[in-house]
Amino acid sequence: MKKLLGALILGALSLSAVLSSSDVAQAQERDRPPRGSYSRTCRDIRTERGTLFAKCEDRRGRFNRTRLDDFRRCRGDIANDNGRLRCARGR
Repeated sequence: MKKLLGALILGALSLSAVLSSSDVAQAQERDRPPRGSYSRTCRDIRTERGTLFAKCEDRRGRFNRTRLDDFRRCRGDIANDNGRLRCARGR
């Protein structure tokens, strides 16, 4: 009986570890910055809870802090528009 209980506990812990690592991998995938032309003229790019943050260069060569809320709704390119992040939104 003790062996069975030990095996069940070990199995539950193993399953928990696998599920936790899967959650971490999914969270990292969700928070990975999206592709787009903005990445050529922006720096310090990061995402947090569906918002894309960056410092993007304007026409005068200055870097401005900018953000794009709910970037996952963007369709097509995410671009740097004179120091601001822009995209076309889908439905």
